[in-house]
Amino acid sequence: MLPEPDSPQPEDDRQQEGRAENQQTTGAGEDAEVSPDSELAEALREKEQFKRLAQRAQADLVNYRRRIEAEQESSRLRNQQRIVLRFADVIDQLETALKSDTLKDTDASWLEGITAIQKNFANAIAAEGFERFASVGEDFDPRKHEALMSSPSTDHKPNTVIKELRPGYLQYNEVVRPAQVEIAIEPSVEPPSKSQGDPE
Repeated sequence: MLPEPDSPQPEDDRQQEGRAENQQTTGAGEDAEVSPDSELAEALREKEQFKRLAQRAQADLVNYRRRIEAEQESSRLRNQQRIVLRFADVIDQLETALKSDTLKDTDASWLEGITAIQKNFANAIAAEGFERFASVGEDFDPRKHEALMSSPSTDHKPNTVIKELRPGYLQYNEVVRPAQVEIAIEPSVEPPSKSQGDPE
């Protein structure tokens, strides 16, 4: 006996199956595509990254400019100090010459001219912020003083500056040339010598 052929499906069933296949195909296509919301989020994330990079680059540029300006200012001050301290050496030499006994018989007007020159030099470096500091009577400070000599003294406590050999200079409260000084030291105590008649 021959099998009966399949009976044809009703029209409604075939339409429902077609719609189901179309829905499955459409859903798969939507999953494969990137949604607009995710694209916007990615764009915002990249924007923030570029913004941070730009801010970092700007901060690096500002710091670089500040460092260059600080180095230039430091170099300018060093050059200024080097030049001004040469004038300070000239002032020292003029003062030494004016205090010399060899000038006792020198014409008074000539001495007045030398004194005026010395004062003009002193005023010129003072206008640039350089000033002398006193040392005599002060405690020795290695940041301000350079001890070239020492002498025993009973009138001063040890390490007291008792003589200034060359004045020191400050610029804006910073030592730019230490003073060369002589300091007091404690006298050595020698044991009394025995006289020849003393018993041993």
